[in-house]
Amino acid sequence: MVTLAAIAVLAPSMGKASPNAITVTLTKVEEALRPIALAAAPSGSRFVAAMEDGSIRIIDAKTRQTVKVLTKHPDPAYGVAWSQDGSLVATGDEKARIYVENILNGKMEHSYRTHTRGIQKLSFNSTRQYLISTGKDDFVKVYDLSSKKTKESCSIAGHGLNFYGATFHPKAPYIFAVGDLGAGGEILDARNGKLSNFIVGHDNQGIYDIAYNPSGSRYVSAGRDGTAILWDVKTQKKIGTLKGHKDWVMDTAFSSNGNLIATSSTDGTVKVWNAYTLQKVADLPHQTFIGSPICFTADGSSLITVNDAGNLEFNTIKPSQTPE
Repeated sequence: MVTLAAIAVLAPSMGKASPNAITVTLTKVEEALRPIALAAAPSGSRFVAAMEDGSIRIIDAKTRQTVKVLTKHPDPAYGVAWSQDGSLVATGDEKARIYVENILNGKMEHSYRTHTRGIQKLSFNSTRQYLISTGKDDFVKVYDLSSKKTKESCSIAGHGLNFYGATFHPKAPYIFAVGDLGAGGEILDARNGKLSNFIVGHDNQGIYDIAYNPSGSRYVSAGRDGTAILWDVKTQKKIGTLKGHKDWVMDTAFSSNGNLIATSSTDGTVKVWNAYTLQKVADLPHQTFIGSPICFTADGSSLITVNDAGNLEFNTIKPSQTPE
């Protein structure tokens, strides 16, 4: 039985960058909704949720109501992304179908099917020109959204590394990071697939997911070794390690002001961390044991997760982590 509880830790003052005390409180379980992928809108309290049955919903975390229904997939969609300008939502399913839908006019802008297996993650670049897909076939594909072509503009093979979690830098329009089950991961150029740096860490056990902070100065990697590592983008050096999970860390996300990091694990928990002190701020139990999808709403008021029954959870953050 899920109980409504807040588990919080006081963090030392970090001045203007972060509050002194934060609580993350489970405020609503929506048993009728069973999401498998989540992505926040670039502003406000809305997020997009891909459901087990292939349906795609835009939900307002404030009202907890579905405000729009997008094109349904024939199969579950494990990849979902929302463009920074707020106009496009991309979804990718288990049969490798990718839909790019304009939510302002309801038009299907693009449809792709270039992977041979399902989609694991999707990410738009900062200018909305490119979309990258991470496939379960060990390929990352780049799509030029300014073109009407139904094929990728660039294809990067993992060659047995098993790519995971390819994510665009939020400011640099062509740079993205991707995890793998080799040494850790790679930093690549979406225009040509060229490698610029390796990500070496997690005891060479691999990385399942990567998230950048809003300014693009740091990123966090979710490791198969049960830790998350915070990195400096400019130097590519490790800032620190988030320790506390007892199994693989599957997903990670930054709050929209960059002060918080959330991580989910196959240990059945979601943990929230202070991005500056690296101290644990909150521990959410009873989460799905395959690793909960997670997203912070852009208004900084909610953390959205999935519990161990597969149901959607709304967690309220106080004080709200509103971008300055």
